[in-house]
Amino acid sequence: MKTAKLRTKDVTFSDRISHLPDDLLFIILSLIPISDAMYTCLLSKRWKSLWKMMPTLEYDESCCDNIAWRGFNSFCQRSLRLHEALFLKTLTVKLGQNSRDLKLPSSFPNLVVLKLHTVSLYFADSPPSTFCFQSLKSLHLTHVRFRGEEAFSKLTSACPVLEDLFFDGVTTNDSTSFFTISLVSLHRFEIKDNTSRARYGHSSYNYKSRFKINTPSLKYLNLSMEDFCGRLELDEDMPNLVEARLDVDPYKTDELLRFLTSVQFLSIHIYAEEVLLLAEKISHRLLHLELYIYGKCTRNLLLLLLKHAPKLQFLKLQETQRMTRPTARVRKFKDPPPSVCNPSSVPECVSFHLETFQLTGYEGREEEIELV
Repeated sequence: MKTAKLRTKDVTFSDRISHLPDDLLFIILSLIPISDAMYTCLLSKRWKSLWKMMPTLEYDESCCDNIAWRGFNSFCQRSLRLHEALFLKTLTVKLGQNSRDLKLPSSFPNLVVLKLHTVSLYFADSPPSTFCFQSLKSLHLTHVRFRGEEAFSKLTSACPVLEDLFFDGVTTNDSTSFFTISLVSLHRFEIKDNTSRARYGHSSYNYKSRFKINTPSLKYLNLSMEDFCGRLELDEDMPNLVEARLDVDPYKTDELLRFLTSVQFLSIHIYAEEVLLLAEKISHRLLHLELYIYGKCTRNLLLLLLKHAPKLQFLKLQETQRMTRPTARVRKFKDPPPSVCNPSSVPECVSFHLETFQLTGYEGREEEIELV
């Protein structure tokens, strides 16, 4: 009798998961491949349309072994057409190396975050007026190839409220074209190294992408580009820039210094002789500075810099002897004289604000002891 009661209880509560709220079931479905999530529609009436209402969709070809690689793109397109949620928070698409081009729908009015990985992207031949990404605020592109410059222009021109743009290995099939980024709404822009050779399907591309940027409202800028020369054109000043991370060829760092007049957080790779120019350009509001210097950073040079950053709270200093294409300016550079840096006067930031000083690679040399 006792056993019978237990069995009855087990049967009664065997499907407890179906009684969970939708938001919790959405989280559970997001942990499995999208193809498996779709199959849950066969479980019961409760599950029939549940996957269609998921606010986050991730299409990862490597996790969908039950779909042949030739049919994965079609699977993405068909399932996206079936999606019914009024609000789609995030769409992520990760294709394999051998996949064909991804044909993205020209309208996603309710999409907020779009992430594309290892994709050769094009849009249907639709007039620009049909393109609609009116809610898109974040666009992350990793190893993405566009079919011509116009494909990227179509995408960005349809994003009136885009705030966050991330590039990593983004190219076109035209080595002479520029990615033109003219977005008044953009607050955050990141470009990772684009010099490595990228593969899409059966073709290889070794183009070094070039960018024209006009983003007057930008607050955060992160550039990590080994071969920087001639690949970046900045048309306007950035008066609202608060944070900048510049890991580019220090030979060309001086071209970016004019944009640093308002920053509070700065990480920069720079030649020693450019520190003088940096001191003239940095904001008096600077609070955090990470300095990666190619060459010697002497006491006088550091004092001069600190005098131009009266509110500085954090300073990280790392010297490197690697000199990429040293110029005549580098070879002739001389330490600023005491009359310029006034070593007897303690910088304001050292007296009142500086809390952390990191000297990376300290070896106890005489000049390092003097610097400290």
